[in-house]
Amino acid sequence: MHTLTRSRAAFSDQLQAKVGELVERAASAAPGPERSRLLRWLLAAGAVFVLWRLWRGAKKLFWVLFGLGMALYWSGAAGWLLR
Repeated sequence: MHTLTRSRAAFSDQLQAKVGELVERAASAAPGPERSRLLRWLLAAGAVFVLWRLWRGAKKLFWVLFGLGMALYWSGAAGWLLR
């Protein structure tokens, strides 16, 4: 259990370090093709981060709704609600 948490933290730290490195390189680069390429990579990294956060939220929401549905089903309240 604890190794999974540390693994996620290590991945998050590595990702944050790489993005920070890209930001520094993009800020110091002169306008041109190199800067455009770095900005595209930053945009892609941002999109991956947003999608990852959405996916984590969707999984949690699914399991909460599933748990509530099972509680209603097994308690018999689902039949009362659907009448």
